[in-house]
Amino acid sequence: MNDPTNLALLLGSLTLICWIVAGAVAVMGTGDGLGQHDKQRISEVVSLGLNLVGVISAVAMAAILLAA
Repeated sequence: MNDPTNLALLLGSLTLICWIVAGAVAVMGTGDGLGQHDKQRISEVVSLGLNLVGVISAVAMAAILLAA
């Protein structure tokens, strides 16, 4: 395989990992107890950040594959 394909595979793996971890963080951030507002807010921010990194790496992967 050539270098662009390897880079695209790396970015695809990064995308998958980011989305899996973002889902896990979102699930851990849900809670019914009192005082959970701060934990839920942090979970939302971390999950949003990981989703954005995943989207950016997915777009970069697509761009690399289309350019190659």
